[in-house]
Amino acid sequence: MLNGTVSARMGRFMVDAACQAGMDPARLIRLPDVGDTVLADEFARVSTPTALLLWEQIVLGRPAVHAGMHAVQLAPMGTFGVWDYLLTSGETLAESLRTGCGYVTVIGDPSTEKLHVTDDGRLFTVTHSTGPAEPDVVAAVEQFVLPLINRRATEGLRRPVVPVRVTFRHRPPNTLGPLTDLLGTRNIEFGAQVNSITYLAEDAHAPMPQTQPGLQDVLRSHADMTIASAKPVLDWHGTFRITLRATFHDPDLSLASVARRLALSPRTLQRRLGELGTTWRDEVEAVRVELAMDLIRDSDIPMRTIAARARFSDARALRRAVHRWHGTTPGDLRRRHEHPARPGREDGSAEPPTDPPTPDPRV
Repeated sequence: MLNGTVSARMGRFMVDAACQAGMDPARLIRLPDVGDTVLADEFARVSTPTALLLWEQIVLGRPAVHAGMHAVQLAPMGTFGVWDYLLTSGETLAESLRTGCGYVTVIGDPSTEKLHVTDDGRLFTVTHSTGPAEPDVVAAVEQFVLPLINRRATEGLRRPVVPVRVTFRHRPPNTLGPLTDLLGTRNIEFGAQVNSITYLAEDAHAPMPQTQPGLQDVLRSHADMTIASAKPVLDWHGTFRITLRATFHDPDLSLASVARRLALSPRTLQRRLGELGTTWRDEVEAVRVELAMDLIRDSDIPMRTIAARARFSDARALRRAVHRWHGTTPGDLRRRHEHPARPGREDGSAEPPTDPPTPDPRV
């Protein structure tokens, strides 16, 4: 039941981080499962597609290589409730991390966020994997999770804990300084098979100074209750619409691929859409319009990039569509929305209509 969702605590954190990165508050109104009432409910669950849309806003507002690291700095101890304390209250760091990684469901999406622990008596390693998304979003999530675990390790032991090795699947950023400063090591590998953080046994098996007998049992019971009482917020159509938008960048986007993500057969998905008086083509067009307009109004990215993300053949096709929808140009819409001047264009104008065409993926 909890697959495809994250906790309300994670939702609150993502909303705050996205707003600090410059997300237009008006956009939050269009996300139905991150309203104040929802986020105030400890047992509510926010859809993973909504969380990914918030990550996109964080990446848009921050340099992509720094988005995840900046998010870690916004997450002091206690931000994620019982999960934070599971990570820091065992007899040793190894026991704490093993328990916290086993309870990733209490905070994240159990179908996409995977944490695994290995301990050979000499080295203690936590590996992490996440689900599909835009490459810059995946990189941001990867550079959030492992540094967050390292921050909790340091907070739990009440002293700096320096990993002996960290690996990431994504490509290296242009600058490594912020990441090495955050992790305390230069032994970082990119383009690896897995995301991982490794500690020496002497750190992993060091006693946690705030350990109290029986506390982990109490915390696990609370985590179990939280999971058992959790309730996703969105109805079926809301989940479908956000899932469609979150997968809009996939080259193989199709009714069948979205049905697979929703654990439905293509025929069942068609039938449910028909029951709502809509069709796959109508839904794709609605998301195309919504995505294009959001990116035009709320970002500084070039028109050719917006066209590709919204599945137009090229920027000229996007401009024609905007004129058909609103009787104006993308540049005029941006100026009306009072964006600050964009890099390279002091007047904030859109790019000239000479962008190279982008192939139109089949939908």
